[in-house]
Amino acid sequence: MEKYVARRVKQEIDRVLWEVWDPIGVNRVPNARGEDGMYVNGVFELLKSGASDESIAEHLLTIATDRMELAGPTIAHMGPTVAALRAITLPSN
Repeated sequence: MEKYVARRVKQEIDRVLWEVWDPIGVNRVPNARGEDGMYVNGVFELLKSGASDESIAEHLLTIATDRMELAGPTIAHMGPTVAALRAITLPSN
């Protein structure tokens, strides 16, 4: 994948994580922008490799519960985020 195309896809992933996923509710705080940036590459690799929706949801859930130490999220909570990530157009190889 061309680096400029990959950059565009990663920007779209970052937007989805910020606008849709936002497990700690910071997207209303402009200074918090970028908090999800460290998770973009992992999601990008999953999308690029053709990972299942369940794998992507489990990845996001693991971040929320293990890294962020949140107690409430479930796989079901990841559904809207996975759907938004699937709406990102990936170039065909």
